[in-house]
Amino acid sequence: MVHDLQHRMLAKPDAEEASRQRYVLAMKRYLTGRIRPGNALIYEQEVEPAFTSGHAGRSPDERAELREALLANPHYQTWCSLNRSSQEMMWQAVGETVMRESERMRTEAAALCEARETLGGLRLDPAFEPPEVLQRVNIHLQPGGYARTLDEHDVLAGAFYESGGNLYSMGRGMGGRDSKAGAVIAWLAREHPTFRPRRVLDMGCSAGASSVPYAQAYPDAEVHALDIGAAMLRYAHARAEALGARVFFHQLDCAATDFPDGFFDLVVSHNLFHEISDETRRGMLAESWRLLAPGGVCLHQDVAIQNATRTLFEQVERSWDVEFNNEPFWECYADADIVAEMRAAGFPQDSARQLALPKISGPGHWYAVFGQKPA
Repeated sequence: MVHDLQHRMLAKPDAEEASRQRYVLAMKRYLTGRIRPGNALIYEQEVEPAFTSGHAGRSPDERAELREALLANPHYQTWCSLNRSSQEMMWQAVGETVMRESERMRTEAAALCEARETLGGLRLDPAFEPPEVLQRVNIHLQPGGYARTLDEHDVLAGAFYESGGNLYSMGRGMGGRDSKAGAVIAWLAREHPTFRPRRVLDMGCSAGASSVPYAQAYPDAEVHALDIGAAMLRYAHARAEALGARVFFHQLDCAATDFPDGFFDLVVSHNLFHEISDETRRGMLAESWRLLAPGGVCLHQDVAIQNATRTLFEQVERSWDVEFNNEPFWECYADADIVAEMRAAGFPQDSARQLALPKISGPGHWYAVFGQKPA
């Protein structure tokens, strides 16, 4: 956890809490590096042969039947159980620190956000109603979910999100060199070296870890960010202020904002696609088109799980999050043809395309879609 970006809003574990968090981190790494690779092996050696022998020699051709066959295998059952347990243990370990630090963080947030001269801003809407599914489902098993707000000073959703994210991302944290925003900024610098946005919008900003890097990379730009939870946004605003970043946070639906047409030069999102429904995603892309100024760019990044490029086994194994990690829209995103949806939203045929976005802080790449409004 030594790579975490330190700031006044971060929940700071004591020695015993840090020890438990390191244990959970070690367990997650072991499950990912040592146990999960066995899933493919048992599929080839046990699951598929057993299935074909019981189905007149044919292999599974639907996700549902392959999922059922995998879940009957003891190795896969063990991995599912341990992986789920590690996620629950993560939130418990993080929660000990967050709850112990809750009053301090509330005080810090008040001091940062109620100062006479804040750098950015926070706009909450008491009448805003988050989507029902996000009120009902604790995404990633996060206690209370993204939308939980206890009172007018609550910051717990954001505190859980950042501290949990530091463990969930295998200890790489949500720091200033955040690999998602950093990957987008680096790509823009390479491919559009003269691009200097005047206004930036980060859709689905959560705790603001991907919003702050845009304020740092484009110091002359006006950076805005939106999400659905008041406590999440309150934490994000205080966090940005603690880091000296000028970001304006808004409680808004990414598919129906109230910004004027053509208001932004750059519209981005990070790991949002897999958290929203098909309807919301299409509305978000239409809103991206509406909000872009002539010559403006949108670049939406997410995890690379597209089913069109995966075997049936890979599709099922990567959809573990749907069944066991409270990710109701994971497969909606994996099945989507987002480039086609961008073109339907208005982006020109030759503008909308998908990218393999190189990661900044590790091997591999992110999935991303790019679009530009004609000048």
